[in-house]
Amino acid sequence: MEQKISLSLILPIGLMLFSFFFGAGNFIFPPVLGQAAGDNLLSATIGFCISGVGLPLLGIIAMAINRSDNPDNLASPVHPNFAKALVIICALTIGPFFAIPRTAAVSFDTGILAFVPAGYHDLGMIAYSLFFFLLTYYLSVNPSKIIDNIGKIMTPMLLICLAILIAFVLLDPLGPTQAAQGDYAEVPFFKGFQEGYNTMDLLAAMLFGAATVNAIESKGILDHKLLTRLCIYAGIIAATFLALIYSSLAYTGATSVQAFGIVSNGGQLLNQIAVHYMGNFGKVILALIIFFACITTSIGLTSSISGYFNALFNEKIQYQRYVLAISVFSFAVSNVGLSNIIKFSIPVLCMLYPIVIVLVLLNVCSGLFKRDPYIFRPCVLFTTIFAILDGLKAAGINTGFIHASLEAYMPLYNIGFGWVVPCIAGIVLGFIWKACAQKN
Repeated sequence: MEQKISLSLILPIGLMLFSFFFGAGNFIFPPVLGQAAGDNLLSATIGFCISGVGLPLLGIIAMAINRSDNPDNLASPVHPNFAKALVIICALTIGPFFAIPRTAAVSFDTGILAFVPAGYHDLGMIAYSLFFFLLTYYLSVNPSKIIDNIGKIMTPMLLICLAILIAFVLLDPLGPTQAAQGDYAEVPFFKGFQEGYNTMDLLAAMLFGAATVNAIESKGILDHKLLTRLCIYAGIIAATFLALIYSSLAYTGATSVQAFGIVSNGGQLLNQIAVHYMGNFGKVILALIIFFACITTSIGLTSSISGYFNALFNEKIQYQRYVLAISVFSFAVSNVGLSNIIKFSIPVLCMLYPIVIVLVLLNVCSGLFKRDPYIFRPCVLFTTIFAILDGLKAAGINTGFIHASLEAYMPLYNIGFGWVVPCIAGIVLGFIWKACAQKN
């Protein structure tokens, strides 16, 4: 007998997935985007939402279509070893190297720092990050209770706090939007699209998709068709909340320039906005928002990555030990400073994002490409080559003649999308390769 899908089942899973995605980067980058985009806010926000919401949703759907709780599945048509290497690099990027430490650093800088006496900021960061990762460890060691802990408790509290702040902004805007700045004046959509990389949500989608499948199975739901539908519905719920919040935060930033000028730090900007509307009480609300957003993402990433490595190495090391190792390492990295974490993550994201985008699109279009290695391999190879070049450019590494030639002749290279044409060329070449192989 087929189990029925009820709202009481779908909603907690969708809220859990939303809270996994909505973390440090999701909160601080949209307001800064809004300030810079100004009059071009709509096109920039659409670009940001496509890469920061649409693509992660497609990643969840791709995992659901493949009916797999193994993140390697997306890249396996290229080669099993390539798939493992890619997922490991993505897991470390969104895990202890960058994203998890960033959750603690952002929540401290944005929500807690204002309450710490001058001269005790470093000590305060150490104490706060220790508490933060002890809580992460405690709530991650029992993955079967993640839906209950996050989907039913923490996420509603996060949404209530966010709604209070956004309601003030929408009812009484700070001022009119200003002229767009920099790349937002010339290519607002593409600039917004690239800013969406900073959320790291697409990289996380592979692991969050697997965690969602596991969480659903822990509720006794094992039917493949039902599981797939639940994953898709949960993804739509998460994506809807994310898009609404991103748009609201971007609008908040766009209307704040007249009042506060250009503020490069999204956390500081939000702090000023909260104080403007609610005084010191606004600092408390903002601290709660940031804390719940960041701790839920930290838990989601820690549990997902620990589960992946536990399965990858055939459970030779206990899941709880991976949780402990990730928590300890993330605690250490979080104390190197938010600016350093963001600085070193950008080139890595510029390399990884195009590859994962292409893999997700190829899997979602499985009806057309049928997960055919003849198509996957040249497409991913060409994309990887140009993604590496984009990453080197983002890191400020001069590739000399190659860089100059690509700037002159490769479409979209100047705006960070030099991989698009090679990707399409790889698909075309793949079909030709397959046709030739079949003739022989």
